[in-house]
Amino acid sequence: MKRLLSIGPTGAIGAALGLSLAATACDGDAAAPDPSGRAVDAADAMPADATDAMPPDAAPVDPFAEVMAAGLGRYLGTAPAAADPEDAAGVTVWRFDPADGPMCFRGAPFQIATRRGSRSDSLLVFLQGGGACWSDFCFAIDRATEGVPPLDALDPALPENPFADWNVVYLPYCDGSLFVGDVDVDDDGDGVIDRSHRGLRNLSAALDVARTTFPDAARIMLAGSSGGGYGTFLAAPLVRHVWPEASLMVFNDAGVGLGKPGDESFIRGIVSEWNIAHLVPESCADCYANGHLTPMAGWLLERDPGLRIAMFSSTADTVIGTLFLKIGAAAFEGAVREQLGRLATAWPGRFGAFVIEGTQHTTLLGDISGFLGPDSEGSAFGDALDLGSLTTTAQGGVAISDWIDWMLEADPRWTSTFAPE
Repeated sequence: MKRLLSIGPTGAIGAALGLSLAATACDGDAAAPDPSGRAVDAADAMPADATDAMPPDAAPVDPFAEVMAAGLGRYLGTAPAAADPEDAAGVTVWRFDPADGPMCFRGAPFQIATRRGSRSDSLLVFLQGGGACWSDFCFAIDRATEGVPPLDALDPALPENPFADWNVVYLPYCDGSLFVGDVDVDDDGDGVIDRSHRGLRNLSAALDVARTTFPDAARIMLAGSSGGGYGTFLAAPLVRHVWPEASLMVFNDAGVGLGKPGDESFIRGIVSEWNIAHLVPESCADCYANGHLTPMAGWLLERDPGLRIAMFSSTADTVIGTLFLKIGAAAFEGAVREQLGRLATAWPGRFGAFVIEGTQHTTLLGDISGFLGPDSEGSAFGDALDLGSLTTTAQGGVAISDWIDWMLEADPRWTSTFAPE
């Protein structure tokens, strides 16, 4: 099996799963660079309510100008990509030179893949999951898998897949910082960088490729599983900036923004260490409410009237609730119901929650090889994960694949559904 994971102080987890993986000490403080990485132009600085003052033929105001002015888009257009020849399935692998910025957090090269579908106007941007790494915890994929795994939401031959004929941009996950980190960290103070969190650079480079490869995209689904789901909170404003006039939807698969209930310092500490605290908008007064980042979804919906957001979770997701947050099943279920219930009540028709009973983690991939690549078959790590799929996940008699179809078509049947308490 290829080395795809890095384990820090939580090495006992890897031992329990039977993994033969490299251990890494992660117990230093991050040295955050200056976040003001680019000049702010007038469009970025305009307030969200400036539309009425603009002439009729002016460009639309960016609803997320606040975070763009803070530097969210600082790396757009900065990293060239080298493309492999397109294969018979329409898949192209795009590679980036680490010297240009994008790379995995242990130094391996970063790459993405695109696949052409028959619907030129529809684009799925998929953020893969695979752990996270900060000074107190490090359990994350550190290599980018190649190609597009033909699994569930990425499988063009699966009848239940609502995205079967869509164009696809697939972002493997290897930055350890949920696709948004922007800092190099010397954990042991020896003058050598131990962690290079280049998530924002990786995401920006991928969106540059997406924009030029699929210029006719008019309907975009930004989907992310696990760590990729957490990444959608800041990826959504960047996608909107790149495609200002497209119909934009988000599917957050088992990365719904939960932290430690009642402890704002947990998430605040992580985003500070990854040098992205300045990208959490100041105008979002509730963004860390009760220890969770989930309320930021409401901030996104409030500012972008055309946006729709879906979130999936189980009531006792062991990967998030037990492995990463260490809060246990009861606290996790309470937080899921509270946070997603508030959004469902506040944004009917534009926010939908699909919450099932049990310990299941994700629902869009269904196979551990989507996280670790083809060499993961039969691994102990794979056996330890309870993953759902588009063909098996259901709640209240509704299949998740049908529910996603309803979202795509703005069908009134697309409403929130929660497992009974």
